[in-house]
Amino acid sequence: MRLGCALLALSLAAAGAAMAAEEPARAEEPPVQIRSDRLRVFQKKNRAVFEGSVEATQGDLSIRCQRLEVQYAPAEEGAEDGRGGSDRAIRRMVFSGDVQIVQKARRGHCQRAEYDRTAGRIVCTGKPWVHEGENRIRGERILYLLDRDEVHVTRPRAQIRVPAREQEPESERERAP
Repeated sequence: MRLGCALLALSLAAAGAAMAAEEPARAEEPPVQIRSDRLRVFQKKNRAVFEGSVEATQGDLSIRCQRLEVQYAPAEEGAEDGRGGSDRAIRRMVFSGDVQIVQKARRGHCQRAEYDRTAGRIVCTGKPWVHEGENRIRGERILYLLDRDEVHVTRPRAQIRVPAREQEPESERERAP
């Protein structure tokens, strides 16, 4: 029963009433789905630790790693879920150990990623890199702004494919001043 309550508390559903009150303009998010080999829940600390082959997904975002620590809102901040439990909003998720991030055509990798759910961003450290098509970027720190679909890199090293410029027909080049 205690595990059932813990899992219910970790339903990791979209946004609880507290978050909805803080961010009324943000559309309801899909739930976060998490799979792993092991789960430890520390109810008094509002924390859960997933270990071994962890995979977390939300909408088109997928993150795989070896360890995930989830910090969630205390029960008094959560909303009643209509099933006799509470819907505790995720505050922060820290992924570690061979972190692989995929969103649409973009892929990334690092050793540690911190997901700030309310800010809609992921900060990657530990030899992070991002690939999108033939373009590759690596640096000391990579910041993903998920809602704006932006990537910011500290001390970047990039390989960017620039499409070839189309050649003008020879007759048009002769007419140019």
